[in-house]
Amino acid sequence: MIKLSLKDLKDVTNAKILNFPYDENILFQGISIDSRTIQQDNIFFALKGERFNGHDFVKDAIQKGAKGVVVKEKKAKEFKDYAKGNVFFFAVDDTKSSLGEIAKWYREKFDLKTVAITGTNGKTTTKDMVAKVLEGKYSVLKSPKSYNNLVGIPLTLFQLTPEIEALVVELGTTDLGQIGVLTEIVSPDIGVVTNIGPAHLESMRSLERIAKAKFELLDGINLEGVAILNIDDKIISEKIQKNKLKAITFGIRNRADYFAKDVRFSERGWVSFTLNDFRIELKLLGEHNIYNALAAFAVGERLGLKKEDIKTALEKYTPSEFRMELVEIGKIRVINDSYNANPVSVKFALETLKRMENKGRKIALLGDMLELGEKSKHFHREIGKLIPQSDVDLLLTFGNLSEFIAQSAKESNMNKTKILSFSDRGEVISYLSKNLCDGDLLLVKGSRKMELEKVVDALSLDASAKNRKI
Repeated sequence: MIKLSLKDLKDVTNAKILNFPYDENILFQGISIDSRTIQQDNIFFALKGERFNGHDFVKDAIQKGAKGVVVKEKKAKEFKDYAKGNVFFFAVDDTKSSLGEIAKWYREKFDLKTVAITGTNGKTTTKDMVAKVLEGKYSVLKSPKSYNNLVGIPLTLFQLTPEIEALVVELGTTDLGQIGVLTEIVSPDIGVVTNIGPAHLESMRSLERIAKAKFELLDGINLEGVAILNIDDKIISEKIQKNKLKAITFGIRNRADYFAKDVRFSERGWVSFTLNDFRIELKLLGEHNIYNALAAFAVGERLGLKKEDIKTALEKYTPSEFRMELVEIGKIRVINDSYNANPVSVKFALETLKRMENKGRKIALLGDMLELGEKSKHFHREIGKLIPQSDVDLLLTFGNLSEFIAQSAKESNMNKTKILSFSDRGEVISYLSKNLCDGDLLLVKGSRKMELEKVVDALSLDASAKNRKI
C-alpha cells in the first residue's frame, strides 16, 4: 500500500496548502476516495463522480479517521472551518488529475513486468487470463473487476508493494486521450489490443474515434516493449499494415504468430483448440474466448513462461462473475452474460447459444445496449436480424431500446408468438419462473445498468424457496 509524505504529495501535485499541522517528512499510508470505506490515517481525495461528489463527504472522512484531505481549489473556501487541527488540507486544480500524478510517481518506484490490455470486448477476461498465467512465475498484482479508468488504475497502483513482480491492468475509455494518459501512468512493457468495435458511441461518436483511442496504448509502450494484436480484427489488421507495426499477432482465421487450429466445442459448450501442437481445452463458452487465451499465451511466452505451464494455467481458468458464466438452476442452464453489452458482444453471445447443445428450448433474454448514441436504434435492429439465424426458440426483450430487437426479429420472419417484450424486470422474472421447462437453455445479456443479473438471482432464489427444480 502506498506510503508518502506531505512533501511528496505537495511536490508531485503542486498543491496549495490550506492546513499543514505535521512535519513534511512524516509518512502517511493509503489513499481513499470513499468515505464509507476509509481507514485510519488514510488521505482522502474528494473526487466528483457521476452520482456523488466527494466534496460532500469530507466531514465524514475526517470523522472516520482521515489524516489528510485533498480538495479542488475552487471548492477550498467551503472547508475553511475544517482546515484546522490535526488534519492537513491541500487544494489542487483537479483532484482526479492529481490522483493520476501520484499514481505515476508511485509506479516509477517499482521495477515491474507490466502488461496493459485494451479493446472493445474481452479486456477483463484477457486481463484475468494473463494474471493467471503469470502467477506461475511471478507475484502478480492485477486491477480488480473493471478498475480500468482514471480512478481505478491509480487505486490499483496504490496497492503495489516491493514483493510485486508483475502488474496486469486493463485500460478503458469513454473519450480520446484517456488511454494515452493511463498508458503514461502505467508505463507498460506489453500492450494488448483485443478488438475494435462500437461502444460508448454517445461520447466517442464514431468507430474511427474508438480505434484512435484504443491505439493510444501502442504509442505509449516502452521502447523495448511489444504490442500483441488481434490480426483477425479488420481495423487492427489495417493498422498493422498501414503503419508497418512490429507486433506479435494472434488469430483464428488469419495466419498469425499465435494461430488457433482445429477449434471444437464440447457438449457442455466449452471451447478447445490446437496451438503449436498443444491441445488447449478451456472451461469457457464461446469462440471469442479463444482470442483472449491466445493473447494470454503470447504474453506468457514473452515473459518467460514455459508452454506447458501456460497451457495448464489456461485450462484451470474459470470465468469471472456475469461474464459468459454457465449457471445450472435445477434442470435448466443459464448463460449469465449480464455484465455488459454492445453489438459485438451480443453477437458473440448469440453465436455461443447457437453452438450449444441442449434437450429443451433455446431462450434469449436481451436487454438494452446502452451508450450507443444516435445509431442506437440501428444497432438494436441489426441484432434483431440475427435472432432467426441463431436457433432461438423464444426471444424475450427488456427495456425500451430492446423493443427494436423484437420488431426487427419479427420483420426477419421470426414467429411473432415466440417474441415477448417487457418493460418491468419483475414481469420478466415472473414469466420465466412460470414458463421455464426442464432442459431449457437461457441466455441473459444486457448492459450493466439493465441489472439483468437480478433475473438470474431471482430464478435461483425461487427454485430454492419452492424446494423444487425449475
